[in-house]
Amino acid sequence: MGSTGLPRFSAMTDNADDLYRDVILEHARHPRNAESVANPHKRARASNPLCGDELEVTLALDGETIAAIGVQVRGCAIAQASTSLMSEVVLGKTLHESDALGRAFKEMMEGTRMELPEALDSLKPLEAVRQHSSRITCTLLAWQALGKAARQEG
Repeated sequence: MGSTGLPRFSAMTDNADDLYRDVILEHARHPRNAESVANPHKRARASNPLCGDELEVTLALDGETIAAIGVQVRGCAIAQASTSLMSEVVLGKTLHESDALGRAFKEMMEGTRMELPEALDSLKPLEAVRQHSSRITCTLLAWQALGKAARQEG
């Protein structure tokens, strides 16, 4: 315990929260893969009518591997950041791997899974959103669109 009666690691926790908040803001302000893929093999949209978030995912594939991903988002900072982070995670993964990662992330956000797989470490900043149940949908929207795109025939 520190002199304030709080555990000594509290300053470290505050620093981690600040770091995570900075990551979310960085991805919201400067989203990755924000250009639509030209001549995509797959495309899907998703929306959250509660807060008005809308997004589109476009994919170029090399076999079953995501060779390029484009994400266009009109929505809140959480949706922007989550979509940007998701696009970085799935690039180079197969559709099957991406689907499994999406399920794991959803389970963590909904509280049925306590820890993220190592492949999703970059999404840790979004864990704090679990405390705001109305915003969980914002974090899952990109994964919803990706899943729709992956299930498309052809």
